[in-house]
Amino acid sequence: MKVTALFLLSALALLSLSGNARAEVPGTQAKCNSEVNGCTRIYNPVCGTDGYTYPNECELCRENKRREFPVLIKKYGPC
Repeated sequence: MKVTALFLLSALALLSLSGNARAEVPGTQAKCNSEVNGCTRIYNPVCGTDGYTYPNECELCRENKRREFPVLIKKYGPC
């Protein structure tokens, strides 16, 4: 009984640590529509590689039009 419990706890610990062993992905390019003049007010946040949370992917695209180097999507959701 103790051996089984120890084995299960060890397996659980290894599985929980394996998720953190991945290399950090540098970022994903935002899907931009070149004809967009305005963005919706729908809040669907994206975290940019600049550390700023953008309200949605469209707002990130608008910011990229102003910049010399584009900001990528680090993750979906707030930073």
